[in-house]
Amino acid sequence: MKPDALPPLAADQPDGLIDRCLAGDRRFLLFGPSGSGKTTLAQTLARALARRDPQGSWPVWYLGADPGSPFMGVPGALCLARWREGSWWLEELAALCSLDAARFRLPLAAAVANLATRVEDGILLVDTPGVVKGVAAAELLAALVPATGIELVLALTPAGAAPPLAQELSALAVPVALVATSSRARQPTPQQRARQRTHLWEAYLAASTERTLNLSDMRLL
Repeated sequence: MKPDALPPLAADQPDGLIDRCLAGDRRFLLFGPSGSGKTTLAQTLARALARRDPQGSWPVWYLGADPGSPFMGVPGALCLARWREGSWWLEELAALCSLDAARFRLPLAAAVANLATRVEDGILLVDTPGVVKGVAAAELLAALVPATGIELVLALTPAGAAPPLAQELSALAVPVALVATSSRARQPTPQQRARQRTHLWEAYLAASTERTLNLSDMRLL
């Protein structure tokens, strides 16, 4: 199935994409390299959809499937969030215990499938890892689409350019729409990724409780 080219769309101008693609209870895979604006697009779409549905009868869900550079939750885990009151609210975490989405792609696909079952209605936006080259990327893409019941892939790519894994996208059993990346999209540096991971861990630990275990009372294996 050939990718269907959309007019150039910036992440802060989602209405054209909503009118064309986002109608009813649907599931979308946001695909593209790191820094292509997948997370920003998901947030922009959620905000625009909320303006059209102020009563909140049309829920919007976010499934973060990148354990190495998560937007929320904790590093090494996948997250499921729902848009409420102008922001994402974390609903559930699934520990993958790895930052490497490519190497652990089968456990990742299984965890993503499990989180997706928690979504019964509304729109689900699946934010994929930025793995877009090689066999691992091709296998991960092919696994995530059926695992989450995806109905449309939104492939973020610069206007006029071919998306990564173009042949694999064309071979999917669901339609693919090309979405021009925002000019503001930037690939994060290793230092920025490290700072984001540290921030997420600190935020998670701030709300945690500390327990002390007496090893003499435990049976060690």
